[in-house]
Amino acid sequence: MSHPRRRRALRTRWAIWRARHSTVGLLARFDERKAVSLVAAVNGGLAILALGVFAWLTELPLAFPALGPTAFILFSTPTSASAAPRSVILGHFLGLASGFAVWHLMSAIAGGPVSPQTGGWPLILSASLALAVTCGLLVWLSCPHPPACASSLVIALGAVPDWPNVLLMAVAVVWITVQAIAMNRFAGVPVPTWSPVVRTNPE
Repeated sequence: MSHPRRRRALRTRWAIWRARHSTVGLLARFDERKAVSLVAAVNGGLAILALGVFAWLTELPLAFPALGPTAFILFSTPTSASAAPRSVILGHFLGLASGFAVWHLMSAIAGGPVSPQTGGWPLILSASLALAVTCGLLVWLSCPHPPACASSLVIALGAVPDWPNVLLMAVAVVWITVQAIAMNRFAGVPVPTWSPVVRTNPE
């Protein structure tokens, strides 16, 4: 077989394999619950694995708990408003910024860094106020991404007191979002680049 014919044959086989194992292909062969379960499990695990390997190689603290539910939303309901890149990125950024601002405010009022070790009312107020601000902003700015509230709490509780690591958390959010866009589109899911797709009801 000549090289051009071999390349065409390989491309054809690849296209068939991709179509068969894409999200659309899986939905056509299995019931929705089984297909979505498989896609969420495989893609969610791969997304965190890639981020974790990069964090390990660079020795950067990129992985944090809120990315788990974010990965779940990105791959289990990829076309929902909560999974839109705007909701994920802006939502986490608002959570991180709110948590960091409130933590600094409460630390200044308390006369020292607020943390689980210090405990007391400054810690309780820091967590509750940060969550309140985050929830309000998520609704007001129409970026409904629940895991962003977890990002806010992590910061407000004093787990990440320095801004360079907060910036690294923001970088990790962008990383996993871009990765999810590529993985979902490779799987045949028409996810948006930024804002959620607005569906209009036909009259």
